[in-house]
Amino acid sequence: MLPGPTYVYECSKCHGLFNRRSISSGNTLRARYRSDGRMDAPMLPTTPLLTACPHCESPVFWPETNAIASYETYIPRFFSSSEPAPKQVEYEKQQIALERKYQGEPEYVYATSTQVAEFLKNNVLSDKHEHSLRMQFWWLSNDDRIEGNRDLLSNEERKNLKKLLQLLGQGNDSMLLSAEIYRELGQFEAAKRCLNFDFQGNKAAMAEQLMRSIEEENTLPFRFVSSDNQYDYEYAWIERRYSPEDPSKFNFEDLNPPVFKIGNRDWWVKVLGMLSHNWALIEWNSGGSATVYFFQDGAHGDRPAIIDSLEFKSVLQARQGLFNNDFKILSSYPGPWMGCEPKGFVYDNRNELNKIYSNGKFWSSN
Repeated sequence: MLPGPTYVYECSKCHGLFNRRSISSGNTLRARYRSDGRMDAPMLPTTPLLTACPHCESPVFWPETNAIASYETYIPRFFSSSEPAPKQVEYEKQQIALERKYQGEPEYVYATSTQVAEFLKNNVLSDKHEHSLRMQFWWLSNDDRIEGNRDLLSNEERKNLKKLLQLLGQGNDSMLLSAEIYRELGQFEAAKRCLNFDFQGNKAAMAEQLMRSIEEENTLPFRFVSSDNQYDYEYAWIERRYSPEDPSKFNFEDLNPPVFKIGNRDWWVKVLGMLSHNWALIEWNSGGSATVYFFQDGAHGDRPAIIDSLEFKSVLQARQGLFNNDFKILSSYPGPWMGCEPKGFVYDNRNELNKIYSNGKFWSSN
């Protein structure tokens, strides 16, 4: 994270001065997310749309607030060994003088949920600003609910959530937020309907955690697990969304060989050469371990056969092992192999001749 300019403002009510720091670049490393969409990112601090004057506590709405001065607090020299140009020296002196002039002026303070609610009632806002302020009110209210372990919503909080539902747009994030709103309102069936989608990656992990909370009929917001711990939830969601083949639907009394059920079809592919591939599926086991099942290309119409398998302590280790051995997630690795993944009723055909990976010959554990 690199700091940007510090801006100085004058309160329109009491005329006291206060400042707001900015950043020129940041990132979401080590960011944590809450079920209501709140992000806490140490390397990407943000300023709420509505804050307050540190002197008189009057609301400060940033789109209607203009800076009276600004100064740089970080001026990189890029390790230059040469003397700076006279203009650069003069510019740096000006910045130092401004910093000294406004030294000691306090930063803005955070608005309370009551202030945000009053501002929403008393001002005409664009949809964009209303959405941002209602999200801010939601987060502040949820801070209070979490601290007091308060399940019940106030009338103002319920009204705000219903208004937010009308303002949410389309997309995966909106579907997850809609599910969270219905969950906090106690409308669990509506929340489940919002999650009727094949989310992928970290969104799948979030959807699984939301669904478990819905099934338990919890209404308090919660913090999602960190990105390093989300893989079990991701694969649990894939299993939840995938219905294994049922031979009875096809009026088959029996299939020979019998069907081997795997709970998802999130295929991994390893391109060996022209029209030649190996395929893999990760099966998440209830104890937290994972099994990787391997397949080869088959003739059109043939049932896909498991030729080998490897055991791992976790889904994360299984994924890393596949990546290290040149397998890619099919859904994010487009190419002529798209659509060539094995199809049909899986059966088990593991034998000593087929164990090309578990015998260590073509598998690297490094």
